[in-house]
Amino acid sequence: MYSIKKKVGDLELFILKDGQTEFTEETFNGSSSEEINKLLKLNNRKAIETNFNAFLIKSGERKIMIDAGAGALFGPAAGNLKHALDEVGIRSEEITDVIATHMHPDHIGGMISEDGNAVFVNAGLVLTHAEYNFWTDSNNFKEDSDDNKLPLNVLNAYSDRLTLINGDGDIGSGLTAINLPGHTAGHIGVMLSSKGEHFAIVGDIIHAQYLQIYNPDIGVVFDQEGELAKKSRIKMLDILAKDEIEFSGGHILSPALGYLHKDGTGYSWHQSNPD
Repeated sequence: MYSIKKKVGDLELFILKDGQTEFTEETFNGSSSEEINKLLKLNNRKAIETNFNAFLIKSGERKIMIDAGAGALFGPAAGNLKHALDEVGIRSEEITDVIATHMHPDHIGGMISEDGNAVFVNAGLVLTHAEYNFWTDSNNFKEDSDDNKLPLNVLNAYSDRLTLINGDGDIGSGLTAINLPGHTAGHIGVMLSSKGEHFAIVGDIIHAQYLQIYNPDIGVVFDQEGELAKKSRIKMLDILAKDEIEFSGGHILSPALGYLHKDGTGYSWHQSNPD
């Protein structure tokens, strides 16, 4: 199964599993091997597992993708977005909007084909001004000019239908951006709201839920600004726990639905069930 369905008021949300893999301890910082092993044991995990998730929201006539997986970039570890959309009964040409939480490969690789053309031929692309400005500024890539090649290719493929928003901007159809900088310059989550119900998609504030939820001081080597990413992570986790908001994220393990409880200086994960 590549898809999980969740109703949020009048919105239909589908969590789409693009793939999965395992991380090594070296992927994480701000902790020790002992701490990582203690948290894995606490949660009865034998490895640091992660998912690659994308999301589809049906809102009236709009069919909105949030991120699009890795495409062919990660080999057999990912690239299952088409299977997930087939499972949901949606063709890529039916997608009206694509939102990029940020422009890392496992979130935008599936937005273009291997020859660089837009996969979602009828969709506009939405991202933040800050994210756009970072990846299009060549001064940020003087050491390795290839580091922004994929983001630039994606932006080029959707150049005639690009919408730039603020980090807390209204996206319409019950969707609002959540400003979560640090992982990248313009990294966002997305809050879904309909008929008094709320659901948060928190982007990449968490890469390993059984580590970083329980100890949010644990960072990841993919963060552009580690301290700022930690502040964003703690801010978002506090909101989720305090307001008891159900959520998912780019790397939450299937079925990738749950709630948080505050637990000392960290939190605890409580999985919920799909509809």
